[in-house]
Amino acid sequence: MSSSQLERLAQAASEAHRSAQDTALPPWEGATEHDRQAWRAAMSAVAGQGAKTRSDAAPNRSLHIQAGDQRHVFSTNVTVGREGTLVISDEFASANHARLKVAHGRWYVEDLGSTNGTWLNGRRIHAAQLLKKGDKIWIGHTILTVTSA
Repeated sequence: MSSSQLERLAQAASEAHRSAQDTALPPWEGATEHDRQAWRAAMSAVAGQGAKTRSDAAPNRSLHIQAGDQRHVFSTNVTVGREGTLVISDEFASANHARLKVAHGRWYVEDLGSTNGTWLNGRRIHAAQLLKKGDKIWIGHTILTVTSA
């Protein structure tokens, strides 16, 4: 399979996945290069071309979060809330408000059915969202900033 054929196959698979989702995902042109490479690797693996898949990628990286003047580093999944693994003292946060989770070496944030919702970069999330450096997560009135993911 040529690289242009692989590119078209990856794009078609990505767009099919995007159209099947309830939440808005970026079109192929708006996807990160990392995501595009993951689609190419998956299609190459399906086509039997021996490329590494995302699950073969580098081991999990730590997640670095800043909350106010406090910095936190995580290497495993974390629950955030008034009673979470990462406790935040915020009356607008639920007891177990959101989860920061790692999957296939990448970090995601997901709401755990909180009353006031979890917001990422000013948008309420309804499904797990990929995190990247500079992202701002609002839980109640508390802002968590991703300093490394």
